[in-house]
Amino acid sequence: MAKAIAICIGKGGQAKTHTACCLSYLLQKQGKKGIVVDCDPQCNATVLFGAKVTNENTLYDCWVEARHPQSVMDCIQHTDRGDIVAGDSLISELTGRIYDGTLDLSSLKTRVIEPLKQAYDYIFLDCPPDLTGFINRSVISSADELLVPLKGDRLSVKGLSDIYKVIETIKAQVNPNIVLNGMLLTNFQGNTRNGKNALKNANLIAERLGTILYDTRIRYCAKGQEAIDKGDFVVRYAPTSASAIDYQSFVKEFLKREAM
Repeated sequence: MAKAIAICIGKGGQAKTHTACCLSYLLQKQGKKGIVVDCDPQCNATVLFGAKVTNENTLYDCWVEARHPQSVMDCIQHTDRGDIVAGDSLISELTGRIYDGTLDLSSLKTRVIEPLKQAYDYIFLDCPPDLTGFINRSVISSADELLVPLKGDRLSVKGLSDIYKVIETIKAQVNPNIVLNGMLLTNFQGNTRNGKNALKNANLIAERLGTILYDTRIRYCAKGQEAIDKGDFVVRYAPTSASAIDYQSFVKEFLKREAM
């Protein structure tokens, strides 16, 4: 059964976008059909996929556009890195559309996710870090599951606390079936004091939230940041680097859990 997974936490710098991109790319190598939907007005996933915004249909055209909405199938860009529905800074107009009643919190599900489920196994929704607006609330209202990448530091713990409150509100009001797929520790620094504290924090949070912390930890490596600076995914740019090896292990663990 096709599944829409939001990659989300209420804090920037937690490797949300890189995780979404690497996960979709590696699942494709495993014979799964995946697509990334760039829900962040900053459009970072769009950049990493080498997708276009100018003179192309984007997420705005199939989700927010009220006058001449496009089919989401006409907004898919097929790149050498996989398939993506490109982001667009104009999706920030969603807030006004919800206030005037043109759209509601489930519009992403009906306009974008449900049609994509006819063609893909996994839909990864790359979210912005801002939890105060309607974009993330719409994504959580429309997704099946939530995957949370986090560093495990104090600021990411705060971000997770914030998103948990949003999830509980959405479950009560709009989407009672949304579940936490799990948490993924990123930028892990091994046996350093910071690394040990991050792992301890992440385990405690997972236990409190009643979800799992994936056994795989994505280690920090310079090649990961270098790949982003070059506009690429680490699993493509430096496939033998520590981060790339860890993402490969994560995909195996992810698929194993999916088969349970």
